[in-house]
Amino acid sequence: MKKINYLILLIVVFIGISCEPKYEKEYSWAYPIAGDWTLTSYKGAAVDAGPFEVKIYNTSYGKDSIWIDDYPVFSTTTGALVDWNYWGLKFKAAVNMSTKTFSTVGSKNSIKDNAISIVIKEGKIIGTDSITMDVVFSDDATTTYRIAGHRTTAYDEYMHD
Repeated sequence: MKKINYLILLIVVFIGISCEPKYEKEYSWAYPIAGDWTLTSYKGAAVDAGPFEVKIYNTSYGKDSIWIDDYPVFSTTTGALVDWNYWGLKFKAAVNMSTKTFSTVGSKNSIKDNAISIVIKEGKIIGTDSITMDVVFSDDATTTYRIAGHRTTAYDEYMHD
């Protein structure tokens, strides 16, 4: 009887050791659009601003929109907009994951002290680590800015591959 108990214990230990979980990378549904991006803004052929950092991430509304956010800085005492990476932006854009494209038709900025709207035309991801978009801001409606750049950290590096 003791031999059977030892045999059962040995089998359980062997199964427990050999069945260690294998961890798979989990990609956000918004990959490869989501990520930290280092961008430069061009007005015609000339550099307008940059480089600056923008974060793109999924919304909680489903798999059809993303947030584009340049992480503005607010005063800790008054809550007023103090500084921004680029234009003081946080807005939603419609996304098509099958074509890796995104756009807006006048998305309103969510930053309370910067009530502008943003139009994005031809926003797209090239490969997995390059991004480009044509942007028009309501406070400068006659100019189309070409904003382009690369992923700040390659996705595989970010996931500690």
